[in-house]
Parts: sequence; C-alpha cells; structure tokens
Amino acid sequence: MANSKNIFSIIVPCYNESHRLLENKYLQYAEANETIDIWFVNDGSTDNTLEVLQMLVLKSPNNIKVFDICVNVGKAEAIRITMNNLLELRQYKHIGFIDADLSAPLQEINPLYQVIVARKLKIVAGARVKLVGKTIYRSPLRHYLGRIFATYYDTLLRLRNYDTQCGLKIFDATIANQIFNEPFISNWFFDIELFLRTRKLIGRVVYYEEVAEIPLNEWKEVRGSKLKWSDFLKAPFEILKIYWHYK
Repeated sequence: MANSKNIFSIIVPCYNESHRLLENKYLQYAEANETIDIWFVNDGSTDNTLEVLQMLVLKSPNNIKVFDICVNVGKAEAIRITMNNLLELRQYKHIGFIDADLSAPLQEINPLYQVIVARKLKIVAGARVKLVGKTIYRSPLRHYLGRIFATYYDTLLRLRNYDTQCGLKIFDATIANQIFNEPFISNWFFDIELFLRTRKLIGRVVYYEEVAEIPLNEWKEVRGSKLKWSDFLKAPFEILKIYWHYK
C-alpha cells in the first residue's frame, strides 16, 4: 500500500536489471525524497531482478514499492499496466517513469516535477540537448542516428518534439488516465504514441501550450541497452505503422 501522504510516483520498468541496478542511488533518493513513491515494475525477469527489488523494499518500505508482472510483456506494456494500476489508487496527481539504468540520473526527476506542477502542464519530458554547461553523452553514431530518426518522424507526424525517446517523462494523472488506457502498437516507440494520443485529445494549439520538453542537466549512455542495431533498421517501418494507425 502506497504512503497516503504521497501524491507523486515514478515508475521504474525492470527486465533483467539485477547486474546494473544502482541500488544505493535508489535508496539515497528514496531517503531524501520521502514524499515520492518509487514503483519498480518487474517485467517477467528471468534473472534475480525480483529478489533485488524486494530487498530494496525491505530497506525502504515507506516509499519503495514493487509491482510484479510474471510474464515479460515489454517495456511499453509494463509501464502501461503499472500506470493503470497506480491510477486506480486515485491517489497520485502526477505519475512519471524513468529508465532503470539511470542514464538520466534520479536528481533530474525533481526539476521536471516542479515544472509540471508550477505550470499546470499535461506532460513534461526530459530532452537530451547538448548545451554549454550540460553533461550529455551519447556515442556519436547513436546521436546522429537519433537526429536522423527525429527528422524522419517529425516530417511524417509533425509532432515538433525534439526528443520523444528520452526515458524520463512525467504526466498529469488526468491525461495519463486517457492516453494509457489502450495498448500501444509499438514497444520501442510507444513514447511517440503517447504524444500523438495527447495531441489528438487536446488539439494542436493546447498541445504546444501544455506539453513541455525540458533539457536535462545530465544524461549518459549506459552499456547494456536492450535496443539492438536491428531495431534501428526496423524504426522507419515502425513509424509508418504508427502513422497509418493514428492517421
């Protein structure tokens, strides 16, 4: 049962993450942010990820929770299932998610949360933008492939988002209740679907007013990504599938 005083939660999807889960960082963050619930979702891991997560709960039971999905359903569906379960609690005003490998560090959560609350936005998403004073590291090849991909989907879908694929996003519960209600058609590019669903619900004008991308102060590529090079080759076809579905 979540702590009744907490109105914000962050989902951490986990699939076979036991070898690279930075447990101490999560425990330190949980201790320093007692009013934020951290919900780990075990997505049918075949290693000892669930045991590691259960140990984290024992060490910080007030605001670390585990939601277990017995069979691997993929990141998109794992987040969607957990999001809907948290929405049913009718407790959280805002719910977000962050990648388990902490390529975006936990300290990036709070600034985004402050923005969504202060400006009363529907969605706030992190953006990996290389600016002076920011520590953003991606391998050059992944960076340029990412920008080519972004140009492609922007031309086709006209979202105008700079970085749909950053793994840190926070949602107002009212919009989350509507955009997470149906399964996604793409597992790797479900973030794009979230933005498309939101734009369809609130209209283009309001979309640009109530959805914001915030440049992260720090983001570092972490080895062990489950995204394969073959997925990059599939990307154009996945985007076309999304385009025809939402058109």
